[in-house]
Amino acid sequence: MQLELWTSEWVVCGFFAYLVVLSRVRPLAAAGRRRVVLVGLVCIGLVLMLSRLRPSPTLELLREWLPAVYLLQGYWLCGYFYRRPMPEIERRLLAVDTWLFGGGWLGRLVARIPRVVCSCFELAYLLAYPLVPVGFGLFAALGQRARADDFWTAALMASFACYGLLPWIQTRPPRALALRGPLCSPYPVLRRLNAAVLRRLSVQVNTLPSGHAAASTAVGLAVWSVSAPAGVALLGIAAGIAVGTVLGRYHYAIDSLSGVLVGALGWWVAFHVLGA
Repeated sequence: MQLELWTSEWVVCGFFAYLVVLSRVRPLAAAGRRRVVLVGLVCIGLVLMLSRLRPSPTLELLREWLPAVYLLQGYWLCGYFYRRPMPEIERRLLAVDTWLFGGGWLGRLVARIPRVVCSCFELAYLLAYPLVPVGFGLFAALGQRARADDFWTAALMASFACYGLLPWIQTRPPRALALRGPLCSPYPVLRRLNAAVLRRLSVQVNTLPSGHAAASTAVGLAVWSVSAPAGVALLGIAAGIAVGTVLGRYHYAIDSLSGVLVGALGWWVAFHVLGA
């Protein structure tokens, strides 16, 4: 028996096909090109294979959770396309941050944030990594497994829109420019923990828009669509992530703001256009 591809699986196939084609036309090291082509084709092949197997509870569970793996693989593959920073774009992004957090009232307000509050934002940034699978687990626990496709369509569209621009907009995160530290001072242990996680999971370059902000916003709105209390809690974390990315100098302000907008757009398309 053949199964139709879910909308989210079409998104996966389209995104990895985009990366495979891009690897043939953009400058890329040979090893990176091989990795992009291999992983991209494996992910596409896995989607197609699973859609054609006889349905079973195990198969359904696998299809519902595999998008979390596709999301990570898509992010890591985009890192291979990074060649060199674009200084002019970096200067413009930093100029906006300087205007926002320089000597004006917002800068003075941020400078007076208590350490414990600043640490909450730093912790929120750390929660960006498990938020997507936790959000889906909560979504399913609320009796919405039948709408798994809507959830993953929102999360993947939002995330892939950010990652897919990395080959074209290449900047370093503000923390890597050695201009200044975080805008407020969290507890050092949280800062070190985030740095350790970034060394192992991050591609070490900037995504514009912010994938963290986009994915967490889309996930929070998806859960809010089926449960206001649970959604408000996740949206509160998503807001903390967006703010934490800026205060910790993990992203520029424009990155995070545009990421929130992309996440909201991904949710709207998935739940109110495609899922209508």
